[in-house]
Amino acid sequence: MKKLTSSLFFLLVCFNVFFALCLSSVTAKHGYLIKESFGTALPLPTQWVLHYSWWPWVGALICAIGTVLSLLGKSKDNVLRNLLTAVLFVELGVMFLTAVAFIMVRF
Repeated sequence: MKKLTSSLFFLLVCFNVFFALCLSSVTAKHGYLIKESFGTALPLPTQWVLHYSWWPWVGALICAIGTVLSLLGKSKDNVLRNLLTAVLFVELGVMFLTAVAFIMVRF
């Protein structure tokens, strides 16, 4: 099971790096439009997600630490699976807020 946990953490690292690179360029492109169009009409967590576009780098760092811990075998596998599940839940929520903001800009 350690190989599966390590692979999932590594996959999340790659996904977060790709998402961070894409999010920063898209936020820079649409940031002014979002601010002018909606101002404070967006929910506060959505405004935070757009304002702090570095959050995928934090996710990548957490997943990279999880990958190293999983490969070294320093902690138990079920602890790492719980960390993986928590990271996935948090990231899915934040990605949902990001998607809502960009969908609102398109319409």
